Amino acid sequence: MTSVSKREKEQKRKLQHFLADLALLGSLQGFKYFQPWLRGKEELLLTVVNEDLGWRSPGFAVSRASSSSGSSDSSSASSSSPSLPSLTSLAGSPLPEPQARPVCAETASQEHLLPASPSEREMAVPELNCTLFLLAGYVKYGRPHAWIRSNHERLVSIQGTDSMVKDTPMKLKSITDWQTKGIRVWDVVSELVCLCTVPFPSNPLALDTRYIQNLAAPERFLATGALLNFLETYAVFGDRDELHYEKVLEEVKPLRRLHVQTLMELRRLKTTSSEQ
Repeated sequence: MTSVSKREKEQKRKLQHFLADLALLGSLQGFKYFQPWLRGKEELLLTVVNEDLGWRSPGFAVSRASSSSGSSDSSSASSSSPSLPSLTSLAGSPLPEPQARPVCAETASQEHLLPASPSEREMAVPELNCTLFLLAGYVKYGRPHAWIRSNHERLVSIQGTDSMVKDTPMKLKSITDWQTKGIRVWDVVSELVCLCTVPFPSNPLALDTRYIQNLAAPERFLATGALLNFLETYAVFGDRDELHYEKVLEEVKPLRRLHVQTLMELRRLKTTSSEQ
């Protein structure tokens, strides 16, 4: 087997892992900063909170994540590069210093790859105070991509029609790292949350405990079990160098406790109903 065919086989394997992650994430609900909706085997719609309502910001962050004009001066940058400017609000006030910054590093050949679901035919509408993204792993492209589907003026400074902006892949560091690291879906989601949500969350994968606890017992049992599976997969395969890695792991113990408590509640309900 030639080196080229080996590389192609490895890329296909990584993409299949990513699509499996996509399907898993698309079946979950109960995250604090985002909500995933699976659309087909290659696409995921991701609704991300713009602003944590517990903290009032003077404005929204401006990012170069999709700016084609910024690719030339940032292709060699990293998340820890001191040369990257600090993010500022539109009002000019400094925002909390992020722990990781989006990196513009897509090549020119990647800038105009159209999604299978063009923005002109997008039927999904994000909730108030949210931005909608399309995350996909198309086999024909051989790698993941992300497109912004709403509120693009918050995050990008690129000239052109709305449809051109929305159908141009975002230049995210996590997706750039695909060639060398074989990123997982939580890497892309974490970067989109940290890019979009103000203030910068210490744990982009944080759970919405109130939502989960308010579910009816049968739904809560299924939800906590599915979320545990996701978080335990992250614990094994997640990047331990990420600053939020330990924060994500802190979610596991209370979630496991709630899962067991819900199981006991269901047993009591079953016993009570059988006695009647």
